[in-house]
Amino acid sequence: MDLSKLNPPQREAVLTTEGPLLVLAGAGSGKTRVITNRIVHLLDKRPGGLLARNILAVTFTNKAATEMKERLVHMAGPRAQNVLVCTFHAFGAEMLREDIYRLGWPKKFTIADQGDQAAIIKRAMRERRIDDRTFDARKVLTLISKAKNAGKTPEPLGEGMGDDYDLIAHMVYEGYQLALKAQGSVDFDDLLILPSRLLREHEDLRHKYTQRFRYLLVDEFQDTNQAQIDLLTLLASGETRNVCVVGDDDQCIYSWRGAEVRNILNFDRYFTGAKEVRLEQNYRSTQVVLDAANAVIARNPERKAKKMWSDRKGGERIKVVTAPTEEEEARYVANEISRLLAGGIPADEIAILYRVNGQSRPIEEMLREKSIRYEVVSGSEFFDRREVKDVIAYFKLIANPRDETALLRIINVPARGIGDVTMERLVAHARRDSVTLWGAMERAEGYEDLPKGAAEKVKDFLALVERYRQSYEHGNLAATTRKLLEEIGYKDDAKSLTTSQASADRKLKSIDQVINSLEAFEKREGPKASLLTYLNRLSLDTRQEEEEVPGAHKAVTLMTLHASKGLEYRVVFFIGMEEELMPHKGMQGEAQNLEEERRLCYVGITRAKELLYLTRSAMRVKRGKEVPRTPSRFLEDIPPELVEVLDLDAPRKGPPTEQEKSFFANLKERFKAPGASGGGAPGPKPAVGGPTAGGPAPTGTVGGAR
Repeated sequence: MDLSKLNPPQREAVLTTEGPLLVLAGAGSGKTRVITNRIVHLLDKRPGGLLARNILAVTFTNKAATEMKERLVHMAGPRAQNVLVCTFHAFGAEMLREDIYRLGWPKKFTIADQGDQAAIIKRAMRERRIDDRTFDARKVLTLISKAKNAGKTPEPLGEGMGDDYDLIAHMVYEGYQLALKAQGSVDFDDLLILPSRLLREHEDLRHKYTQRFRYLLVDEFQDTNQAQIDLLTLLASGETRNVCVVGDDDQCIYSWRGAEVRNILNFDRYFTGAKEVRLEQNYRSTQVVLDAANAVIARNPERKAKKMWSDRKGGERIKVVTAPTEEEEARYVANEISRLLAGGIPADEIAILYRVNGQSRPIEEMLREKSIRYEVVSGSEFFDRREVKDVIAYFKLIANPRDETALLRIINVPARGIGDVTMERLVAHARRDSVTLWGAMERAEGYEDLPKGAAEKVKDFLALVERYRQSYEHGNLAATTRKLLEEIGYKDDAKSLTTSQASADRKLKSIDQVINSLEAFEKREGPKASLLTYLNRLSLDTRQEEEEVPGAHKAVTLMTLHASKGLEYRVVFFIGMEEELMPHKGMQGEAQNLEEERRLCYVGITRAKELLYLTRSAMRVKRGKEVPRTPSRFLEDIPPELVEVLDLDAPRKGPPTEQEKSFFANLKERFKAPGASGGGAPGPKPAVGGPTAGGPAPTGTVGGAR
């Protein structure tokens, strides 16, 4: 393999194959090239008969895993097909598919989605006599998830430190876990915790996995949580300890998901004797952009010191713009984009970044006013749609009759005469008889307190589910689904619940998309395709994917700073550079995390390749009142020689520019022209200081920055 195109630190990272290695890869430093070249080098080197199946590469999204695998196969040919490239959660799911029964779960388990989890939390709250209408089940679930990711169980905080939610999470945790297990399910966090349990409690499994995976690589290591580092240390606990992690502590921006920056800062504590290689050459941005980013991030006290540099010396100065209001800030951004588009910069090379989604509204209005095409990056809500959740619930129940959440969701969808009274009494019988709800339904004919005719309808429903369970065993998942939905009349029922034809069409389209997804899955998996594997893959895909980035159309991209990580644009508008926005004051009552906010600022700045605008508003309207805004402290960190300051509300100072002189000279000539004065009717008087078609806007007016 030719390594001549790698710079010296990249080459060192590729060639250092034995023992623990930390590759500190700054923004735009070519880390993906290092990882793929390292894997190909391992395959070429083949120490001791190394096979592709002896390499495990872990990424943080399924999309990234797919792209890396494709790149490897392109570079190394078919032999790279057996390199396992996946996410931590997908790897955990594979482990559990083989051995979860050792922990007391059924071999065929399902992965509960967030809706299922919230429903189980609500039941656990009711069992502990906690009002699930007063307290938000999803907030309780978030606290449980945070604790599990930190390798702990939820505990109430000391007096005066926590709130009721900490206590509730502690109280319902055990019931939540038992309910998951009773219905043969695991949650997303269990995909990390249970594999670690298997490796700790079963020596034969630990030996099997450490012998198989002799080389471990982890991308985006700064995003790992405690549960992930626990699993990694167990997988790397064999004789070789050949674990290579690649990441950048300066881009650790997901603490709200449980990411621990200390994992990368303390790597040598987990893996003693680790070597460290720093990738500091940036292949993306001009030196001006990098100098600004370096200056901002250097103020963080806890970090691995590094300084990004580029061969692209100099570059346009950063435009730091103050607008009087957020509407004027948005108008300025739209005007500048219009000018850049006219100057030949493609729309899809321009991005507008902001800290929170609410900041996009005025920008969107101004872009529409100027007829500038744009796309907003946002998480897909497809799997939150009612009709999609209903169809998926049918799949879950057919695959796993113990899934009580799915059963309760669709028992009377479409209506089949099995109402709430029937189900409440069946649930009570199930609890009293210590059987599953499905088990209680099988005994329905023996319960005398059910409404008249209910037992017969329950029996018909059970027969329907059993019949389709057998049908799905024969494959043809999409065709069987079409048949099921037709038999129960689901599409007609969905249409009847809508108030307009457009709404009905959307619902039907959503149902068709689920069926199309099944068809694509069958085509991809071939004979291995089953309803259970489809459901588990779906749970992984919908939980792990980052927000989808637009790219199908030539449009300006609007997105949050979190969504922008890993992307790059020729021109970046980083808006809302104010205290309480950047840095943010703290979400939902949580304390401000100033170090992470600084890292977010660094990420935003380093998305720009050539031109960066940092804009802010001097005043915003909050709850109907005008509130003065303070400039972001991060602006003060940028050396003044790197910036061009523009105040849109300030009177113009100093002599006119050459462009303005030319503009006024041309204007004077036009007034001298025949017919401009005298006997003819006077023409419209131009506004002094205002732009005309083809002329420049004077500095200090909207659109005037150059």
